[in-house]
Amino acid sequence: MARISKEPVEIPDGNASLLPSHVIVVRVASFAFRFESVERLRECIKYYEKKTRPSSRIATKTLAAELGKDWRELRGWDVERWFERLPMYLLEAPKRQKVLKALSRALALAESGEL
Repeated sequence: MARISKEPVEIPDGNASLLPSHVIVVRVASFAFRFESVERLRECIKYYEKKTRPSSRIATKTLAAELGKDWRELRGWDVERWFERLPMYLLEAPKRQKVLKALSRALALAESGEL
């Protein structure tokens, strides 16, 4: 059973900030997903809908556009994308289906304003 909640973000210095004041947390299959926005949640759903994983290779033009001129110095863990950090057991068919169902439910709740 997945648990879906909206948790406040603690600001360390206590000052007002333009950062989001809450995150959407989806706990499923012994893992907690945290999303800053609904767009990130949609991105994760698109990733889990695919049965075949995309390549982890990043085109040099994309790296240069995102990281700037010194992108060659930043290669390695600095350019690791969010889906490369997920545990591999979440990609197994039964768990992937559970995750996809929970994320879809979280999206429906977030879009309807019930979360």
